[in-house]
Amino acid sequence: MSKTITSSLDEKGRVVIPQSIRDNLNIKPGEILIVSSLNNSIIIEPAHEKKLLHLEIGLSDEPGSLAKAAFALAKINVDLVSTSSRSSRRGEIAIWSVECNAGKISVSQIKSALSSVGAKILSSSQK
Repeated sequence: MSKTITSSLDEKGRVVIPQSIRDNLNIKPGEILIVSSLNNSIIIEPAHEKKLLHLEIGLSDEPGSLAKAAFALAKINVDLVSTSSRSSRRGEIAIWSVECNAGKISVSQIKSALSSVGAKILSSSQK
């Protein structure tokens, strides 16, 4: 069910998500939300995850590189929750931003899997 309610941005850049929408999406205080932009719109989605790992991954900016990196993560059971990619230096380097649930997979195991396909972790943080 789609619902539209007006809210405002405060002086600190915060937006209140109305209670009826929080209830409908089962969003609880302190829950991690994924905020992204698409075609001049802001999309806010509940992650419904206890812990998410944020990765910035560098890879070759050529066709198939992103698919190889995604497949490498799939092979070790890393659950991708949200991703976006962009060319950093066109034809040379691309950056892939990933929010994932790594489960019991360590960052070093992820690093190794990505390395096998020519990608590398530029930064990582737990959310």
